[in-house]
Parts: sequence; C-alpha cells; structure tokens
Amino acid sequence: MSLESLRLAAGLAATIALLASNAPAGQQPTNPKPPVRLIESIAPRVLVLNFDPIVKSEAGARLHEVAKWNDSRYLADAYAADLKECSGGFAQFNIVEWKDVDAYPIKKDGFRYTEEEFLKCMRSGKGWHQPDGIDYKALIREYNLDRRVATGEIDEVWVFAMPYSGLWESTMAGKGAYDCNSEPVPDVDCPRIFVIMGFNYERGVGEMLEDQGHRIESIMTHVYGSWDPKPTHMWNRFTLIDKNNPRESSAGTVHFAPNSTKDYEWDNRSYVLSSADDWLDYPNLTGKKRLMNTSDWGNGYIRSHHKWWLTRLPKAPGVGPDGKQANWWKYTVDFNRYPESNGKDAR
Repeated sequence: MSLESLRLAAGLAATIALLASNAPAGQQPTNPKPPVRLIESIAPRVLVLNFDPIVKSEAGARLHEVAKWNDSRYLADAYAADLKECSGGFAQFNIVEWKDVDAYPIKKDGFRYTEEEFLKCMRSGKGWHQPDGIDYKALIREYNLDRRVATGEIDEVWVFAMPYSGLWESTMAGKGAYDCNSEPVPDVDCPRIFVIMGFNYERGVGEMLEDQGHRIESIMTHVYGSWDPKPTHMWNRFTLIDKNNPRESSAGTVHFAPNSTKDYEWDNRSYVLSSADDWLDYPNLTGKKRLMNTSDWGNGYIRSHHKWWLTRLPKAPGVGPDGKQANWWKYTVDFNRYPESNGKDAR
C-alpha cells in the first residue's frame, strides 16, 4: 500500500472516530455498519485482437459497419466497466494493446474466408464452412501469445470476431490449463496459464458478461473440485436454485436465476425465497432470505441479470470459513497466484 493510501486510511478512521465521539449520548448506533474497507484491485493486462476486416467492395468500410453490428471498442469499454462495477472495483482490466486485424480467422482445417465468400454466406444466411472451429494454436503462434504471457507483457487475450468465426466463449492455455467453458488448448508451452475470451460483435455486452460468467463457473468448479445442486460447499451453496432446492435458493447460475425452471428463463415472475442478497456480505452469511422474482434482476434483460449475479459473487478480503479466498474474483481474474486455481498444484 502506498504512503498516500495509508494517510487517506488514517484520515478516514480519525474522521469516523470523531463523528462517533461527538454524537449525543444514547444516539450512537447500536448496529454500526461494518468498517470501511480499503479497495483492493488488480489490473490484468489485456491484448485485444479485433478481427474486423476492411470490406473493399463497400468503399473500405469495416465489416461491423457493413453488417450494422456493434463497434468492438464500445463493447470492450462497456464490458470492462461492468466488471469493475460488479467486482466492487477489484477487477480493473487494462487494455495495453489493440490490434485491428484486416482478415478473417483461420480455421482448424486451414480454411479462411475471403471477403466474397463471407459476404455471400452473411447475405444468404447459409453456406457457412464446416468444421467451424478456429485454430487456437495458429492464433497463439501468429501473435506470440504464449511468449508474451510468459514474460508478463499480457495476462489474457480478448478476441473480437464476426459470427461463424469458431470461437469458444472462453478457453484456457498454458501449463496446467483446465476446462474453461471449453477444453484447454493442448500443448502450449507457457509457464503461466491464460484465458482467451471469444466475443462476437454481432452480439452485445450482456452476451460478453455471459461469457465471463461461464468462465467463472468453470474456474470456481475447479477451485472447489465439484459443482452439484446441493449445499455441500460454498460454491454449490451460491448457485442453488429453487427448482432443485425448494425454499433454499441462493444466487443461481448464469443460465438460471433463483426461480428459473429452464435455461435462460430470466423473466419468470413467480416469487421464490432466496438468500441471494446475503452473499453481498460474504463471508458473514446469516441465512436471511426474502421473496424474489424477475423484477430483482432486470425483468429478463440479459445484461441486467448477469450484472446482478456477478455483483453477488463474493469479493471480501481475507479467507472464508472454508479456507478459500473470500474474494472469488481473485481466483477468476488472478488465477495464477493461487494453488486452487492455477492448475499446477493439488487443491
């Protein structure tokens, strides 16, 4: 902590003490709020690869402009801002380099769309190349991702691309890499694991938060060793839904709100008892529940639900009652630092 931060903390503590001492007798709060916590943060260094080719047949406009899709720069800024907000200021992703790539990604079988081929498929809605999967190993080689992660130049990669690029929502690479909403990229000789996020700029910020949510689900499952609909450990407890555990739901999952009966049902108006708000003060869980429905998480709007869910992901200092970090964002953003999440050591 910097000297200036220490001075600010000391000043804040002195001000709070002075206000309390000046309060009239008998009017001091009987249940004072928890002490103000100094904000801990991390700024992962991000390389953005934006596959948004110039379309020569359309007066040199970028593909996203021709197709009337989203601007990747807006998406990246809004996504980073949402994650900073939801993590209580902890996750402050820092884009250190942005590459606009004037090409279509190469597929695992060596295929790469030409401008004419892609526009024909886009305008007809058919004829897309199969197999669709992108060649992650070629991507890593071409942009020296393994070397750059190993030397600490970057910590993770965000790839923006057009539909039918074959990207996973997230994937992990490096020694010790494990399932991250997809199988890891095999045989990547990098001492640090890293995540490659895959974003489709036809879609919005809500879908990007969904990608992050599934990344979190995968990493937390690795940290705890399992993921089941029963209250056997903290990660399981956090994701309980009423459908599987009547009157015992918590925050649910990325696809299932506390009252959902099926995938993506974030607009269910039925009320259920949920302890989702209790997780805002983790690890000080009280078991308190209240009735909730879709109005609590945005009436079916994808971005609102995912922000609601991410905000309840624990982010306290220290460790929880189970010995795990009480700030789960540490595992999902700074995973190389902790044996539970770095993939190299036994849990």
